[in-house]
Parts: sequence; structure tokens; C-alpha cells
Amino acid sequence: MRDPQLELEHLRALAAAEPTKRFDKLLKLVRHATFLAQAWERVRTNKGSRTPGVDGQTKISITEQTITRLAQDLKARQYRPQPVRRVYIPKGKNQRRGLGIPTLQDRIVQAAVAQVLEAIYDPIFRSSSYGFRRGLSTIHALRHVARAYRAGVTWVIEGDLVKCFDSIPHGVILTCLRKRIKDERFIDLIRQMLQAGVMENGQQSETYSGTPQGGLVSPILANIVLHEFDVWMEDQQQANPTPQTRQQQETRKNPEYVRLNRQLSYYRAQLHGRRPLGRQTPEGLKRTVRALQAARERVPCLHPRRALYYCRYADDYIVVLCGYSKAEATQLKEAMGHWLHTSLGLTQHPEKTQITHWDEPLRFLGYTLRGQRNLNGTRWLRLTIPPEAERNLKAKLKRLCGYTQIPTLDLVLSVNAQLRGWTQYYRYANNAPQRYAYLTGVVFWLMAHHLGRKHRCSIKHVLRTQYGRDPASGRRALYTTRPDGRQLFLWHVPPRKQSILTSHIGAQDRQPIIMTSWAHGHSIEQREQAGAQFDNRCQQCGQESDHLVVHHPNRLGKQRERKLGPANVIQSAQEQEVKLLCPACHQQHHHGVWRN
Repeated sequence: MRDPQLELEHLRALAAAEPTKRFDKLLKLVRHATFLAQAWERVRTNKGSRTPGVDGQTKISITEQTITRLAQDLKARQYRPQPVRRVYIPKGKNQRRGLGIPTLQDRIVQAAVAQVLEAIYDPIFRSSSYGFRRGLSTIHALRHVARAYRAGVTWVIEGDLVKCFDSIPHGVILTCLRKRIKDERFIDLIRQMLQAGVMENGQQSETYSGTPQGGLVSPILANIVLHEFDVWMEDQQQANPTPQTRQQQETRKNPEYVRLNRQLSYYRAQLHGRRPLGRQTPEGLKRTVRALQAARERVPCLHPRRALYYCRYADDYIVVLCGYSKAEATQLKEAMGHWLHTSLGLTQHPEKTQITHWDEPLRFLGYTLRGQRNLNGTRWLRLTIPPEAERNLKAKLKRLCGYTQIPTLDLVLSVNAQLRGWTQYYRYANNAPQRYAYLTGVVFWLMAHHLGRKHRCSIKHVLRTQYGRDPASGRRALYTTRPDGRQLFLWHVPPRKQSILTSHIGAQDRQPIIMTSWAHGHSIEQREQAGAQFDNRCQQCGQESDHLVVHHPNRLGKQRERKLGPANVIQSAQEQEVKLLCPACHQQHHHGVWRN
């Protein structure tokens, strides 16, 4: 077999050229050792590679022999996925969401399968689907909704599915896959992943439906199933119509707007000397032109178009109805629920699926959406930052600044990363400049009081010693000094507000990297201090390296860390005299059994 990446590109080209083509010999690509090695790179660089499955393996346990043995098992059809480990994470205020954590070897196979499925299905996915797709994000979905509002929105259907990932019938998933795949061995591999079972509290239970959240193959399988809903909405309900031609737009022109526009052109020609003035004076013409311009602003240029717009992100979707009545919206909502239940075995959430008037607020993808009216009667979408999102951010920052044991450098890095990610996501809100200006003051005083408590000094002393002008922005802000003498300034320059209707969206759908290593005693400030003191050389062998490790001779055990709490763990690590070691010498200090 040639290079697996070339094979993937070939699959993608064939899928784009022939939307009805069915593909064969896919398992041959998945079981290739080189392809599995590339999938392992994708899994290894993910933060979740440090989280073990039911077998307890972490990334330190995966070797080249593991990949080779995995490829041989797939080739001999001896590979059997193990049950996923069930964990729960917070969801909302009082709810929890279940996640399934597969073993690392299962994650490697899932990553390989997911790449093949993405190459086959991504070219045929509709442009109204934005969730879990490369190059697309929640901001793209919001832009889709904003453009739909401008078409003359009257009613909006907020759609949500009841436990979508957990309730998709396995038979529906396999049926959807067989429309594009005729390699039954590849489909059987996916069936084994779906039916691997769940391990919770030491007890294994079978899975008869759903694709557990947490697996690498789950998002693409959910998109494949919900793609059928996208097709039904666009083909049967005529959602997302094509843009009208110039001739079609001419038929929608408002006669009153055309009349005012014609009069404006005539009087402007007189004012600029292209036509004789007649009996009017230039001052009178200027007053007439201003009056006609004000009158034209209150008249829409086009009559509203009766249309339907649909947008989906994962299992959340919005239907924007233009020129429809509420009775028609109710009928469409019931039709969608009936089709989802009979065709895909899914259920619309009875409480979260609502019909909202265009000028009432609703929540979608973390933003508050609300329609606004212009003077001429046209409508547009206003995005705002939800108050609870701002409260949650302030609570996180307040909790961070409450730990006086955190090294100042680690705290500033953590706060800056949190604020950069949050403000970059909400920069498309119409009230972003006002909220960012308020947050700048909140963060400043939280950090000032933290430094005052940490160094047992007054705020006046903090501002005299750690307040200066940032050369990058020219503004004054709090800062901390790195061990090498450079100044690291606290976040004080919010991103500029950007229109959601912009053609280029630079936002990426990923979480900000928050520095939390200090919570387990691994301080970035301590690492930089040791590196500056020993010139980035191993204290034992003298080797210079970019991957040196800070060794704590009297390291606390994990059980004791849980009992003491993060504050005591941080303080214990800071008070120790650490060593700067290369990875080989670090293994020797742990007698060759160190696992991290």
C-alpha cells in the first residue's frame, strides 16, 4: 500500500466526485501499521492520553510493538474492543453528563476509523452542518443564523434532542453507514466498538444503543446519522434556498422605495449641475434631498421573502422561518419530531424545543440571540454575552486569585490564558466592548489584592513596584518579572469587536490551554528559576536539553495530596530544594519506575 495519507486524499476526492459511490476495502487501510502509527500520534498529543481506560494503560505503555501487535490483530480479525470506563462531568447547574473513556488501544483504532469516515462523509455533508467538522466552528453556525435573520425572520424554532449520543439505535447507525460503505468487515469493526459495553463501579453492562460521548469515533457517527435529518430538511422542507438572481430580486422591489430613489437621483442631478435648477434654490434642494433620504431609510427596499433556513451544530439546531405564521411553525415542529422518531429513533426534547418570536431572546451556542428592527422595518440579529457566562468567568478568576500559594508567574499565565480564550469567543457580541472594559477592571483589582495578600503589603506598594507601562500596547498594567528578567503583563488588551457577518472568521473551535500544573506542585515559575540558575543543564550529567525535568526529592504521594488539598501541595512543592535533571537521570532517581 502507498502512503496512507495519499490513500485518504484519494478517498476524499472520490467521495466528492461521486456522492452516491459505495466504498470497499476500507479495513485494509485501517489495519495498516503506518496508518495506526499516525492515528497514535493524534491520540498521543491529546491531553486525554494521560487518562487510562479500564486496562489502566497510559501513553507511557504504548510502544512500537503495541502498534505492530494491534495491526496484526486487526488483520487476523482477533481484535476485540474493551468496555469503556464511565465517568461523569458537570452539566449545567445540577446535572451530570456521562462520558465513556475507551482504552488507549481502542482510541488508536477509533482515531483511524474516524479519519476514514471523515474522508468519505465530509465532502457530502451539507453546508448547514457545523458541529465536529474540520475548519468549521460555532461562530460559523452563528453567522449562518445571523444571515437568516436578515431575510425577514418571523418565528424561530429552537431544536434539541433527548440524549442524542446515548440514544441513537445501533441499527440506524449501521444502516446509514451501508449507504456509503460496502466493506462489511469495516462495518463489523464499528459494530464491535458500539457494543463493547460500559464498565461502571466494577460492573460491566451491555450497550444496545448510542455511541458513548468521549470516544473519538462518536462525533463523526452522530454527524452521519443526523446528516439524514439535514437532507430531509433541505430536500423535503426546502430549507436554505439558493440565493436569488438579480431578476428574481427585481420582482421583490418595493415600489415606494423605487419612487423615492428615483426622486433622489433627480434632485441630486439638479444639485450637481447635471440638470437645470428650475425654480428651486440650492438650499431648498439640499433640504429636499435630506428629507427624501430620511423617508427612504424608513422604507424597505425589498418585500420580505417567504423562506426557511436551517442550521445544526451537533444535536442543537435552529430553524428560522421568514414569512411564516405561528401555526405553520407549530406544524413544522411536529413534523420534524415525527420524522426524527420514525426515521432515526430520536426524540425531540419536549421542553427545550420551543417556538420563539423573532424579537424575543433565545440561547444558542453560548450566546444570547435576539432580533432587532431597523427604521425601515428590516430585521437583524443582535448577539450578547449571557450574564451567567460572565458570572462563571468571574467566579473562576476569583477562585484562582484566592490561592496565595500559587507562584505569581503561574497565576498570571493561567489568568491570561483563561481571559484570552473567553474574550476571543465572545468578541462577536454586540455588547463585547462594554463587558470587556468592565472585566479589565475586575481582573486588575483581583490581581492587585492577591499580590497584596501574598506579599503582605498595601495596594499602594503593589502599584509602586509591579505596575508599569507595557511596551507592546503602550498601556499601563500590572506585571510580574520572570526569572530571566523579562516582564509578563497581566491581560489588559481585549480583542477588538468583530461583526458576525464578516466573510473571514478567525475563531477556532478549541478550549483555551489553562495552566493547572501548579495545582499538583509542578510550577512553571520554579522550572524557569531552575533553568536560569543552572543554564538549562542537567545537574547530574551536565547535558544541555530542552526537555529537562524539575525533580522534587520529597515528593508527596497522590493519596496524601488528596488529603492535604491543593493549597498545601503547592506550598510543599515551593519550599523544596529541587533538582534540574534530564529524562534519563530523572528515571535513575526514581529507580526506573517513574510513570507520568
